[in-house]
Amino acid sequence: VGSARKSWMGRAKAAKLASLVKITGVVQGVGFRPHIYRRAVTAGFSGWVANDPSGVLVYLELDTSSAATAINELLGELPQVARVDTIAVEEVPSQGLSGFAIADSRSVGPIVTEMSRDLAVCVDCLAEMRDIGNRRYGYPYITCTNCGPRYSVMTALPYDRKNTTMAPWTMCKACSSEYRDPMDRRFHAEPIACWDCGPRYHLYDRDLSGRYRLADGDARDAVVAAAQLLSNGEIVAVKGVGGYHFACDAKNSEAVMTLRAAKFRKDKPFAVMARDIASVEEICWVSVEARSLLLSPSAPIVILPARSELLGVAPGFDQIGVMLPYTPLHHLLFDAAAPGLLVMTSGNRSSEPIAYLDEDALENFSAISGAVLVGERPIARRLDDSVVLARGSAPLLRRSRGLSPAFVARVDHGAPIIACGADLKSTVAVAVGSKVLVSQYLGDLEYHEVQLSHRRTVTDLLGIYDIDPASVQLCADLHPGYFSTALAEKYVEEFGTRELLRVQHHRAHIASVLAEWAIWDQSVVGVAMDGTGYGDDGSIWGGEFFWGSLKDGFERVASLSGAHLLGGEAAARRPLQALAGYLDDNASWALIAKDVFGVDAGLYRVLSSLRFGREAAISTTSAGRLFDCVAAICGFSGTMSYEGQAAMWLENLARASSNHALDPIAISSNHYRFEFAGAGTIDFQEMLTEAIQDRLSGTSVGTIAMRFHLGFALAVAAMAARIARERGSQIVVLSGGVFLNRIFSDAVSIALRDAGLDVKMNLAVSCNDEGISLGQVAIAAAKSATQTSGKRGER
Repeated sequence: VGSARKSWMGRAKAAKLASLVKITGVVQGVGFRPHIYRRAVTAGFSGWVANDPSGVLVYLELDTSSAATAINELLGELPQVARVDTIAVEEVPSQGLSGFAIADSRSVGPIVTEMSRDLAVCVDCLAEMRDIGNRRYGYPYITCTNCGPRYSVMTALPYDRKNTTMAPWTMCKACSSEYRDPMDRRFHAEPIACWDCGPRYHLYDRDLSGRYRLADGDARDAVVAAAQLLSNGEIVAVKGVGGYHFACDAKNSEAVMTLRAAKFRKDKPFAVMARDIASVEEICWVSVEARSLLLSPSAPIVILPARSELLGVAPGFDQIGVMLPYTPLHHLLFDAAAPGLLVMTSGNRSSEPIAYLDEDALENFSAISGAVLVGERPIARRLDDSVVLARGSAPLLRRSRGLSPAFVARVDHGAPIIACGADLKSTVAVAVGSKVLVSQYLGDLEYHEVQLSHRRTVTDLLGIYDIDPASVQLCADLHPGYFSTALAEKYVEEFGTRELLRVQHHRAHIASVLAEWAIWDQSVVGVAMDGTGYGDDGSIWGGEFFWGSLKDGFERVASLSGAHLLGGEAAARRPLQALAGYLDDNASWALIAKDVFGVDAGLYRVLSSLRFGREAAISTTSAGRLFDCVAAICGFSGTMSYEGQAAMWLENLARASSNHALDPIAISSNHYRFEFAGAGTIDFQEMLTEAIQDRLSGTSVGTIAMRFHLGFALAVAAMAARIARERGSQIVVLSGGVFLNRIFSDAVSIALRDAGLDVKMNLAVSCNDEGISLGQVAIAAAKSATQTSGKRGER
């Protein structure tokens, strides 16, 4: 902002003139115009403020000597969630105005403004909701310009009431007066309503036939009755901002296990919602950073170390995902004496997308929840809760409600770009203007409902930003069998656009980081570690080292040594099956038959027979499967019930084995050794054999897990440092889902920084497959820029 101001302040002249100030950033739907208005009136400025397709326009008639002061005054103490990215000032003819006004929205020009995200209810609204003398006492949809739903209720831009799901409700006289008063905090708060004019909640309970029926009582009674059901150990489906949750008493182990069985969610941890921060501190260790995240307007789920185990909530893990109430309804439930700690998990069966339509909830939830708390206000699009880690590097696990959609990078490109992302943790990205917007987490495209959400998101982005589909450059993953690739091919056919650009998965991971950090021309070492990604040679990659730049492309220069996925994708669900394909040494494999590993004779024979059919197996360099192999050695002999379970379990073992923070001394001692086979391969065979021998000799599984984490981290860092030395690079880029493992990523980062290298990781998007769409856009933009530059050179 300071730089933007200086660019026009120096051009000031001595004469009185008018200025048109163009402001971009998060400036719509966050109380930005009322803020400008109030400060302008207080200062005695003349002019107006209005929304426009790129952000906000401010027209000022001032003496030149006071122009800089005026901008500083207007932009002081901005609303909490507002963000100014750029300021541009143009001298324009004076209109001879007196006083200051809020003008109608302007609709001329391409739409490039950032959409407002959903915000947790603010303290002012909560105070009114709890004030028995206030007309909104107990109202479950209370909101103002500083809080409440945005993206989840928006149907189009600009963000006006007619373009939200609140359009069917006509404001009463009192609400209309607040809405039109620039000095009121509800001025142009598009979703505002009250008991007299707005939507309500209703409770549906099950009748004797198992179907839902409308319970007696009004909205206040519905909330109280739902709270009582929760206190009695019942499961209640609750409609939130972006979809339904299943809620139950988190300290009632019987209720929790009943929910697990009903959702077919055998092991995956549940998130919990605590009444307040004090309740969180009773069950978890809360750092200053974690407290800030929990209390932020985005109100995400924060992964925290647990003080003690909550039976059934996170079985086998020493961490819990916790969030605070973020809607008025949540607070009302706790105020009505609901248990102080609730399981609050997505309303769906395991792995399926969260339900957000009322008819779906009432039709499909009866086998799971005893009641459904239904809100009348429609949800425009499903949004899961965001999940974050309280750490500086790679903090995002899932980016959705409160954090999406958002502009996360800037690119120079020709045609608009839409990237279709990956299959797991799917997102869509769009390059509009000079910015890249990444959608909310959509889910696993294996499910038809998620495919529909993908299509809806693409349609949304085209419509909201007024993009001609025929002008779009579409991007997809290189994998020919991905659902996202198939969807992209359909979009190409439907839109009549240019040829589909296919981007290799791991190059997209690296590109996503470079786009975030605006590193376009500089060559870097890129390290991509994940479970699976289709490689150039048709094999499954997952432990890759690259060298190059967005401008010139990325050369694969090293990798993990090759292994086999016996039985194909099944090896990604069964760690012992992965181990059978990763071990080259038959003598080492024979040791797995020992009783200590818990492998029965039948399973050993089956896996041994698969080892003889390796010619039909899929070749791989997957780092994710290597974690699974070590998990199998440490005792994870079953089938994973959710993605990443074995690796998370292994990390938990390692973390529990050590009380010290990672430092160079700790990292450099007592770890497994990896061999460098030639200049470009990290070999793990001796490491696996040593880990097996340690298990047989009685070494604790926690120690084995930690030795693996540290040894693998040092090997990866050493390979990256070697490439950097040989190629003359100073920057090392880390991405891929394996880097969500805190022990591994911290150890790699520390070792690289000790070697004098600059480490870059994802911050604005997750380093897992959610970031693939951003990387695809970045590579497409770089390709477009290179082609444009080449054409200019030819001329």
